Amino acid sequence: MATTSSSPKVTSTGAATGVAAELAELVGLLDSRSEGGRAFTLAFWDGSELPPTNPRPDSPTLRFAKRDALVRMVREPNELGMSRAWVSGELEVDGNLELALDLTEKWRHAPLKATDAIPALKAARKLGLLRRGQPPAPEAEIKLQGRLHSAQRDQEAISHHYDVSNDFYRRMLGETMVYSCAYFGSPEDTLDQAQTRKLDLICKKLELKPGDRLLDIGCGWGSLMIYAAHNYGVHAVGVTISEEQAELARERIIEAGMQDQCEVRLQDYRDVNDGPYDKISSVGMFEHVGRDNLPVYLEQARSLIAKDGLFLNHGIVRIGEDHQMQPKSFTQRYVFPDGELHTQGIVISAIEDAGFELVDDESLRPHYAETLRRWAINHDSDREAAIAEIGPERERVWRLHNYGAALGFERSRLSVHQVIARPVEEYEPAPPLRVRSYPV
Repeated sequence: MATTSSSPKVTSTGAATGVAAELAELVGLLDSRSEGGRAFTLAFWDGSELPPTNPRPDSPTLRFAKRDALVRMVREPNELGMSRAWVSGELEVDGNLELALDLTEKWRHAPLKATDAIPALKAARKLGLLRRGQPPAPEAEIKLQGRLHSAQRDQEAISHHYDVSNDFYRRMLGETMVYSCAYFGSPEDTLDQAQTRKLDLICKKLELKPGDRLLDIGCGWGSLMIYAAHNYGVHAVGVTISEEQAELARERIIEAGMQDQCEVRLQDYRDVNDGPYDKISSVGMFEHVGRDNLPVYLEQARSLIAKDGLFLNHGIVRIGEDHQMQPKSFTQRYVFPDGELHTQGIVISAIEDAGFELVDDESLRPHYAETLRRWAINHDSDREAAIAEIGPERERVWRLHNYGAALGFERSRLSVHQVIARPVEEYEPAPPLRVRSYPV
């Protein structure tokens, strides 16, 4: 993390001076209303600081390295302003980033009052923030145009996220190249072991057998296809709209010697028309579909599945109230543009409305918190390589996203569910009695 060599500016009595002094009144109001006070230091570009009111041994420092960090937050007093300051490198954290995210979130959500505008405007004027124009948005920021979730706009959204660098993803995700929640048997598992366990869990839940025709919607770099073909003897078709994913998936299939059993198509899920498939999997993809297209997505799966088939949907959901897209959120502008999360209740209702019967539902929430932390460790192990591959702004995006998302799962704001469903059909013979046991 960036640091400054300047000594903190304080008077002989310990009172703050400089930028810290101008912000002390406003910060003090937030400190007084925040449960537990403020457990982190606020540091500024002139070397002045506001020490924590409730320090702890591992207290991090939130460092405003440039004046423009505060300008952005004045011009966009929401998540976007702070996100731009972080991505541009104007806002830094000294210490544990995940801890800093947790502590600052609690503090930032302290209740504001109308009278707070007075000290806020006073400080902004003295610091010259109101005279400065809005700094340009970081190049890593995206704001898509066109009809939401049209095929063209979806392709642009996916390209923004996935067509970055296959080498970058390999370093962060590990050799399995699986970009979804792992399944840990114990904390001692390596990430690759946990991801392999997850692939096998999916195959077992789908009851794959030799000769089955498997459709993998959003196949990524082909990991599930290759595993299912090699270990369960299926013939797999995978679709993705990421060109870089498709290219590398095909290479990996050839390396694994599975080219006679696996096919990767650069194709939108809405354009698949060669059913029926015995089994259909969708892992970490339906978050990109959107609320309005959720019925389209599920009805398409329903139209492609054999009458005695099984469908597995694995995806992130929001816990609690339903979530509408926040266009100025960090996630929308930098990570998953146009991504939408629903509650699991809405997902299950949509599955049933599409003509499926729910057979099995499992939450993997704690596993995803651990997965994201493992990705963060991999990323942090060689940031210089990440910067060389994807640039400094995107490196900062991923550093923040991994820790922030881990907190979301840890704090039960987010979850991830694996659902097994079968098509509702009147057919003979009756469906077999299934005893479902998926040992870790």
